[in-house]
Amino acid sequence: MILDKPAMIKDLLEKSKTIAVVGMSPNPERDSNKVGKYLIDIGYNVIPVNPTVQEIYGKKTYPSILDIPKDVKIDIVDVFRNPEASKEVVLQAPSLHPKAVWLQLGAESPDVIKTALSENLDVVYGICIMETHKKVSNDEFFSI
Repeated sequence: MILDKPAMIKDLLEKSKTIAVVGMSPNPERDSNKVGKYLIDIGYNVIPVNPTVQEIYGKKTYPSILDIPKDVKIDIVDVFRNPEASKEVVLQAPSLHPKAVWLQLGAESPDVIKTALSENLDVVYGICIMETHKKVSNDEFFSI
């Protein structure tokens, strides 16, 4: 299902604890780094996924979501990849049984969204998880 109502997204964010950030960069200038750091700072357990580095902000990184230990319950797979790479992540995501896949701006495409839905994944797209969380935290109205 597409999570496209503010109440649905607020519920997802409030009930989630662990977020795999796919494509998280170690470069503080990159959006994926800023978002990952924000999520860490507000208390989420962030699992960075990046095959090019060993660790980001003291957290072990994994080359792919399939390398995350099976005993780690992932609530949201937050994707910072181009649509072609995002599709591969979406196809792998069901093995983690996440509550949702969040396709960051630029990671989505009609094909990737269709693939997520065909894999029976809930999906959020077209909005930033960090900016949305800030609005939800302040009880601000937002639309999608």
